[in-house]
Amino acid sequence: MKIFKLLILLSVLILFSKGSHAHKLSPSDFQLSKNFKIKLYENFPLNHPNPSIERVVIVVHGIARNADEYFDYTQGAAQLEGLEDQVLILAPHFKVESDPRESNELYWRDSWKFGDLSANGNFSSYDILDRIIENIGLSGKFPALKKIILIGHSAGGQVIARYAAGSPIIDRYPLQISYVISNPSSYLYFSPERFNQKNGFVIPEVNCPDYHSYPYGIRETNSYMGHTGPEELQVRFNHRKVTLLLGESDTLSDYLDTSCEANLQGKDRFERGLNYYKFIKTFYPESYLQLKTVPNIGHSGREMIQSKPGRELLFRL
Repeated sequence: MKIFKLLILLSVLILFSKGSHAHKLSPSDFQLSKNFKIKLYENFPLNHPNPSIERVVIVVHGIARNADEYFDYTQGAAQLEGLEDQVLILAPHFKVESDPRESNELYWRDSWKFGDLSANGNFSSYDILDRIIENIGLSGKFPALKKIILIGHSAGGQVIARYAAGSPIIDRYPLQISYVISNPSSYLYFSPERFNQKNGFVIPEVNCPDYHSYPYGIRETNSYMGHTGPEELQVRFNHRKVTLLLGESDTLSDYLDTSCEANLQGKDRFERGLNYYKFIKTFYPESYLQLKTVPNIGHSGREMIQSKPGRELLFRL
């Protein structure tokens, strides 16, 4: 009898072990054209009808291009809220030349975070987000859908910080879309002033001639951002539901952009975020931009996404 019980216990432990290390999620193909695609992590099939889905969260990975981990962070946050059956989570994978990939996968020369064109196929990384949203908006597969939220952390935060200004998609479809920018290294400024602790917002007198060129400012934008004029970029950004989500302890230099262009925005990510919020509210007081900070959190995508403010932005507002 004891041997029988031990065998049952061993079987349960084996099953639990298998369950606790669930098979690693395989991404789906998101086809951009007959010849090109990207990989997309999803908790429900994007192309299957699902009347339970009330919101979509599109999460953009950081510089490590760990889309699977950012998918897991976001799915974990949905589970903490008890909403995993009502939220479609999508995590596109932007690859670079050194990443393993299939022959028809798009890849970038490390410029995906600014919306530059892919090295093959000539697709802006921001085009990809447009196409994903377009697919959702036109499919009719989610009749209960109320909202789409885009969030990016670190390099992904740089994506959302610029995409929120450049994308025309919200004007094409009657979709409620919001943008969450978390702990990026730099921001897109719409005028040449930068914050100075002594004098406030002034035009810098430094030897940094490209500080107001894209991606730090609106001069010499790339093809995607150049589809609209500089004035329209700030109008779009300031009239959209954009939130800065900043870790109050994100003050270290790991993977921080330390170029002169970025340093003129502040000494670290937290300061740069606060300075940008002050910039927007000073020059564009009508802006809808909101600011939320998370105490005791540094440069951690998981902790930011799963924080109480992060979960509120993704699943409650």
